[in-house]
Amino acid sequence: MDSLWPQVARSDVNPGRLRNLETGWDDTSIQEWIPPRNGVFAIQWGMAENPFVYSRVLAPGDVVNREAEVDALLEDALGGHYVRLVAPRRYGKTSLMGKVLAQAKRRHGLTGVLVDFFGVVSLADVAIRVERAYAHHLDGGLRTKVESHLKTLGLGLSLGVQGISVRLHRRSDDVDPLPALHALLDLPREANRHTGRRVLVVFDEFQDVLALDGVDGIIRSHIQHQGEVASYVFCGSQPGMMARLFGQRDRPLFGQAKAMELGPLPDADLGAYIERRFAKNNRSAGEVLQALFTTSRGHPQRAMLLAHHLFAQVRSGKSADAVHWQLALDAALAGVDEEFEAHWRALKVVDQRVLRAIATYGSPYREDAIDALALTSGAIAAGLTRLRDNGEVTRDGFRIVDPLLELWIRRRF
Repeated sequence: MDSLWPQVARSDVNPGRLRNLETGWDDTSIQEWIPPRNGVFAIQWGMAENPFVYSRVLAPGDVVNREAEVDALLEDALGGHYVRLVAPRRYGKTSLMGKVLAQAKRRHGLTGVLVDFFGVVSLADVAIRVERAYAHHLDGGLRTKVESHLKTLGLGLSLGVQGISVRLHRRSDDVDPLPALHALLDLPREANRHTGRRVLVVFDEFQDVLALDGVDGIIRSHIQHQGEVASYVFCGSQPGMMARLFGQRDRPLFGQAKAMELGPLPDADLGAYIERRFAKNNRSAGEVLQALFTTSRGHPQRAMLLAHHLFAQVRSGKSADAVHWQLALDAALAGVDEEFEAHWRALKVVDQRVLRAIATYGSPYREDAIDALALTSGAIAAGLTRLRDNGEVTRDGFRIVDPLLELWIRRRF
C-alpha cells in the first residue's frame, strides 16, 4: 500500500466517516473514501478547498489566460465591430465574455450586458431575458436613469422585481411582448445618451433564437442603427446553426458579424495555471501533468474537471503520481457516466456508429470501421454533418471534441 495513505477503517461512531487507525481518532481531514481499484484505494483530503472550478462560470480572474482573445474582442468592440464567437459547449465562452466585459469596464469605461438565450422558447421569453440582463448588469446612476426611462414608456418594464416577467405572468393573454422587446433592444442608445460611452452587448447561446420565427430580424432592425453607440458579440455553441444565422443570404443577420472561433487551451497556459494552484496549497501535479494534457487535449472544462479530481487525491506536501492520476481519471469518468449515457441514447444510431468509429479507429472511413459498424459512405457523410453542426466533432479531420466522451466510448464499447 502507498505509504502516502494512513491505515484507515470505517468509523465505529459514524459509518459514513473514516477512522485513522494510526491515531485511533475519526480523521476530519478525510473527505471521501474511494473504493479499491486493483488493490489500491485513495482518500480525498478535505483540509484545503479545491481550487479547480469546473461546474460553473468562472470569475474573470480565474479564466485561464485567453489574453489574446480578450484583446481581440475588446479591439473589435471599441471599433464598433460585431463578432460571432463560436466554440463547443463547455469551452468557456461565457467565462471568457465575463472577463471581456470586466476589462471593457475597467480599462475603457464601457457598459457591458450579457444576455443568456439558452433554451429560449418564445418572444416573451426573449424580452424577459433581455430585461433581466440589464437589471443584473447596470448599477449606480446609470441604472437609475435607465429605470426612469423605462417607467416613462408605460410597458411594464423595470430593472427591479416588478418587470415584464411579472406582468406577463399575471396577464399573459393580454400582454403583447413585442413593444417591450423593441424598447429593450433600444436600451444601448439610451445608456449611451447618459454616459457618452459605447455599450458592449453579448448575446450568449444565440443559436437558440433560430427556433423562434422572426426574432433575428427584429434584433437586426435595431443593431443596424446602433453602430455608433453599441457593439455586439453573438456567442454560440452549435457551429451549423450559427453558420445559418450569419452565413445564409436569406437570413436577416447575413454578413453582420465577423467570425471568431475559440480554440483549445495551450498546454503551457494550462500547466502554469494548474501547477500554480497546486503549489499554493503545498502540492504538486508532478509527473502526471503531461497525462492531463494528453487526456484533456486543451478542452477547458475537461481539463479543470481532471485537475479538480487530481488535486483531491494528493495530500498536502506530496506530488501527484501515476496512482493518483488513474484514480482521478476514474473519478472524473464516473462523474460524467450518467450524463454520457443520456446523451448517447439521444443520438441517432448512425451518429453513434460514426462516433464509435472515430473513437476506436480514428476515422469512420477506414474499411475495418465500416465493416465492424455496418456503415455506408452516405451514412457517414450525413452523420458527420450533424455531429459537426452540433459541435460534437471537429470541422477539420475526425476528432471528437469532448475528450472524455471519446474515452468513455472506448471503455463502454
